[in-house]
Amino acid sequence: MGNIIKGQDVAQTLLISNCQRVSDGVKPRLAVIRVGNHPSEISYERSVIKKLVPLGIDCVSYVYDQNIEQEAFDTAFDQINHDSSVHSILLLKPLPKHLSLDHVIQTIDSLKDVDCIGMVNMAKIYQEGPKGFLPCTAEAVLKIVSYAGIELKGKSIVMVGFGMVIGRPLTLLLLEAGSTVTVCNEYTKDLKAESSRADVLIVATGVIHLINEEHVKKDAVVIDVGINVNDKGRLVGDVNFEDVLEKAASVTPVPGGVGTVTTYVLATHVFEAYEQQK
Repeated sequence: MGNIIKGQDVAQTLLISNCQRVSDGVKPRLAVIRVGNHPSEISYERSVIKKLVPLGIDCVSYVYDQNIEQEAFDTAFDQINHDSSVHSILLLKPLPKHLSLDHVIQTIDSLKDVDCIGMVNMAKIYQEGPKGFLPCTAEAVLKIVSYAGIELKGKSIVMVGFGMVIGRPLTLLLLEAGSTVTVCNEYTKDLKAESSRADVLIVATGVIHLINEEHVKKDAVVIDVGINVNDKGRLVGDVNFEDVLEKAASVTPVPGGVGTVTTYVLATHVFEAYEQQK
């Protein structure tokens, strides 16, 4: 049976660093923007507030009706973006289908863009050299890989999922680190054959239990980025955790895995954003 990589263990270094910032009297403000009542967004919002407020971060929630019109949403976002008392912005996704992110992507202040949704910070991922804020979840995965003692250079990595938030930026960061990366999705013809070659298997599709034991190479490290709500109202991942744990060297659980690390990466970004704006 493999090891369980607990997010709280991975996040300890970040937690210690952020506690030091609190002792220095730093008091940044994070605006959390949510449209509608998507269960996974509400769960993440609660987790963010629960973990960040004790660190001394002032979390202010801005919640808008599911049916808010584009113009009203863009205007509300502009007010938050231009508010000098707000040092960082977290926009919870997905937005309702009738809303476009175009205005947000083009206008968000890069110093407040702590989850890398804007074009300025995202463009830096595609370029060599210094980066802006990385997407929190992508950075969390890299910290988990480091915690597991994996040298990325030369490793065979399969990334299942190629979304703008996780899959695409993470693939580029892994390639930059010298890994050989194969990108798949839930529609890949022979996903088992592809995924079972991976030294590190990263899954971010939003498909409940897409990955089972037969998809995994023996002694691989499996990182489950999926956050889904099943028909019993429980949070579950894209990986069948109990099944895969029998074969893999290490697996991240859901909840308590990537999401926990992501929250503390976010906290680090919020403090850094505040310090850059002082």
